[in-house]
Order: sequence, then C-alpha cells, then structure tokens
Amino acid sequence: MDRNAIPANVKRAVLVEAGHRCAIPTCRATTTEIAHIVPWAETQDHSFENLIALCPNCHTRYDQKKEIDRLSMKMYKHNLGIINNRYGEFERRIFAELAKTGERGFVVGPGGDLLIANAIKDGLFEEKLASDHHWNITGNDGYKKSFPMSFFYWVTDSGLEFIKRYSRGQNIE
Repeated sequence: MDRNAIPANVKRAVLVEAGHRCAIPTCRATTTEIAHIVPWAETQDHSFENLIALCPNCHTRYDQKKEIDRLSMKMYKHNLGIINNRYGEFERRIFAELAKTGERGFVVGPGGDLLIANAIKDGLFEEKLASDHHWNITGNDGYKKSFPMSFFYWVTDSGLEFIKRYSRGQNIE
C-alpha cells in the first residue's frame, strides 16, 4: 500500500507538542523526525495520537534496533501531554539534567523560583534557606525592604521518584 504524507497540521502539532525536540526526556535533541508509535505498516495511521517527535538517533533506536520498546514510546507520548500542561521548559530541562546526573540539589538564580513554581507546588522540589543571605533595598524616600537570597533547591523523595519515572518512560501520573 502506498504511504501518503503526514498532513502538515498533524506534523506541526506533533512537533509543537515536543517543543521541536526529541520527545525522549534524556535526549531532547533539536533535530527531529516524525515517528509512528505503532508502525504505519500495521495501522496506516497518521493520527496525532500515533505520532511522536524523535531525533534521528532515537528514531533508529526505536524502529530498527528495537532498543526502545513500544510501551515506553507510548508512555513518552502520554507523559508529554502531562508535562506540557503542567511544567515549563525550564522545569523540563531541570528534570532532564537531574535524571542524567542523579543530583538531589541545585541552584537557580534570582527569579528562578518563578520558573520552578509548579514543581515546588507539586512537592517535587523544596527550597533550602541559606542563613544570613539577604538583599536589602533602601529607597530615597526611606523605604526599606529585605529579600531572602536563597536559591538552593532540594529534590524531594517524591520528586526523585517522579524524575526517575519520567526519564524511564514510566507513567508520571
């Protein structure tokens, strides 16, 4: 059977879903291809639900070398929907880096708390306060304000488990 082209709007949606990066969290390469989760030969299905963005290397590892199984690929797709609706790109990059390094602590710069706010709210990270580190502001009008300068965060036990499941292609719900 002749294979028709993947419709442009579906291809675009799949790429946007993955941020124009490989959907495998520990890869995230920027050169991507559209892969069928269940092969075209079995389904003739170009639906959004059956397509995922992969880099050429991961695509080969999945389709030809069979190093990545179908259940994992389905879970990567499933998890993309959850991750995209809940966490920002900065949080996703932290998840990927922590999955690679296994580290439990990390530092973000000023304002970083806003970039990881959902992960903090979900109990994945917690702030570790540094004593005696404050930024003091004094205005010309006598206004004074002191801001704590704590930028160190710890991955909680539930955060560690979440990152492990996410990076392994297991259900993160």
